[in-house]
Amino acid sequence: MRYRRNRKHVFVDWSGIEAGYGVAWNHEGDPDAAPKSFLMPYGLRIAVYTPEFDPDPVIAREHPWEASFINAYATVFEDDGRFRMYYEAHSAYSGDYSARVCYAESDDGLTWTKPFLGLCEFDGSKENNIVMQEGMGLGKGPHGAFVFRDPNGQSHDRYKLVYCSDDFGKPFVAGAVSPDGLNWTGLDKPVIENQYADTQTVILWDADRQVYTGYFRDWPKGNLNLGRRVVLHATTDDFYDWPERRLIFATDSQDEPGTDVYNNGYTFWPGAEDAHMMFPCFYPRTRDTMETHLAVSRDGAVWHRPQREPLWGCGPPGSYSVAGMVASQGIVTLPDGRWVMHAGARSKTHNETHYGDLMRHKFSGLWRASIREDGIMALKAESRGECWSSPLEYEGSELTINAWTRFGGTVRIGLCEEDGTLIPGRSLEDCDRMTGDLMWSTVSWKGQSDISQWERSTVRLHIELTRGWLHAWRIGDA
Repeated sequence: MRYRRNRKHVFVDWSGIEAGYGVAWNHEGDPDAAPKSFLMPYGLRIAVYTPEFDPDPVIAREHPWEASFINAYATVFEDDGRFRMYYEAHSAYSGDYSARVCYAESDDGLTWTKPFLGLCEFDGSKENNIVMQEGMGLGKGPHGAFVFRDPNGQSHDRYKLVYCSDDFGKPFVAGAVSPDGLNWTGLDKPVIENQYADTQTVILWDADRQVYTGYFRDWPKGNLNLGRRVVLHATTDDFYDWPERRLIFATDSQDEPGTDVYNNGYTFWPGAEDAHMMFPCFYPRTRDTMETHLAVSRDGAVWHRPQREPLWGCGPPGSYSVAGMVASQGIVTLPDGRWVMHAGARSKTHNETHYGDLMRHKFSGLWRASIREDGIMALKAESRGECWSSPLEYEGSELTINAWTRFGGTVRIGLCEEDGTLIPGRSLEDCDRMTGDLMWSTVSWKGQSDISQWERSTVRLHIELTRGWLHAWRIGDA
């Protein structure tokens, strides 16, 4: 494996860790020699951690155009030092297509304001923060809107917005473009036709592969996946021309039989070499609730769930999340190193909303969850664990790690040849012990941290954890 300068390796699976052999062949030609063990990992597991929610919402109902319901389908990203949020609001919920897209911004990613932009009319006035509503694009109102800044776009379509819509029973993904992320022009034809994408579609520019990557909800009511909601995926080099989508994520035999994947919640793993995340909402029809799970991938196409239980389930009776939590899209990194995500609370179950007088949700808004950078997953040792990386080449002169240890815990990392032979001066035994909160701390060997001598050579990392968590490592310049 080749690692580019300052790109992280994170532990979404066991790739990058040598599998070893407990009983290896005798390569010395002596049939009576005892079998040898080769670079066997032990005492380790890959663990999942749940971001913690703040008790109060960061986006709440406060204006007439938000009076009924603020949906979970929001997008949050950093844009040239400013944090932007696009969220879905309903003044009087009369179905999904009563949605409006509203805008908020923040200087620190924590405190949000809703600027009155003077762009869209509501109840005879433009004094509001609405940026997109019915009549500005194809079909009905912009339900499930997703916004991204496209580094591959031109000046007039630098920002792109996609949403699900419907025109006389024909579902499709519609779009709009903007030069500044505020003034939107609807596209005159669907981005994707005949696509039942009745939640938040996610499309991003993948700079590594130089393609647009898209994740779409489908509800194949025929024979595919027996009528359950699923996630489809496609890539293209032209945002305005998409090939056929293929199924990449669905419930399986270990899930309850009446369960759908309601939406995808896809995002890149920020700063990682090859890692992708989804925060899909699972909809168990028996309970009529919404549960956010975690799925991870190395290539964005083949996915697995590192744990079966929800990342965010339902809260206790009477709570704002009694019917579940649905993840919004986007992870932003704060100056203090924390990751921040957002989710919409459900105080009503999925179908409860469609009964009675459509009274507004008791609780409605967007809540903030936070965790240390890369903290969602880690290579973990409860006592002592040891492993070797797969053979790798790297660019850079220093190895840094994002890790944490309990009292009495340590991290040590050495360099060795592909066959496990120690590299003098950079071996595990030479490594200076590291302990405590290690947020991108530099690894050193008897006070020396320079590893440029082995740059672009094939080596392995020899990792030892004692009562610790290793979230990520990366190699870069001093």
